[in-house]
Amino acid sequence: MGRRKIKMEMVQDMNTRQVTFSKRRTGLFKKASELATLCNAELGIVVFSPGGKPFSYGKPNLDSVAERFMREYDDSDSGDEEKSGNYRPKLKRLSERLDLLNQEVEAEKERGEKSQEKLESAGDERFKESIETLTLDELNEYKDRLQTVHGRIEGQVNHLQASSCLMLLSRK
Repeated sequence: MGRRKIKMEMVQDMNTRQVTFSKRRTGLFKKASELATLCNAELGIVVFSPGGKPFSYGKPNLDSVAERFMREYDDSDSGDEEKSGNYRPKLKRLSERLDLLNQEVEAEKERGEKSQEKLESAGDERFKESIETLTLDELNEYKDRLQTVHGRIEGQVNHLQASSCLMLLSRK
């Protein structure tokens, strides 16, 4: 099929928008990695998906880039009270966002615990036995479930990394 020119406008279909976001996020992070490697640059990116999930990338890591940015931002504005006054509302918004993210993390933990309880109470012995005894259909089902769990774990890791970055920013 090949590549084709795409108009730069918001994708209306939610499924297509999510797929586009995922592919372009991967491309963005790849380009950022190349820039960091070629130019020995330190960089950090935080992107929120259409669904509101945060994704982050940092080289060498997002925390050190955020700390450096905040340190240099504070140094450049230290003599200007007007600018530092404008900094306070941003800090408040970041702090509120961090609180919201922490609430989401707690809710996700509770959801995970409930899911774990459901799994344990379901008594699904099929997945406790050795995989060598499973049929091809059962192995495919098992693989699908593992991929779903893997995707959720990746999302949670990205969410926690972004939360950590926001927490660092709010400390200033």
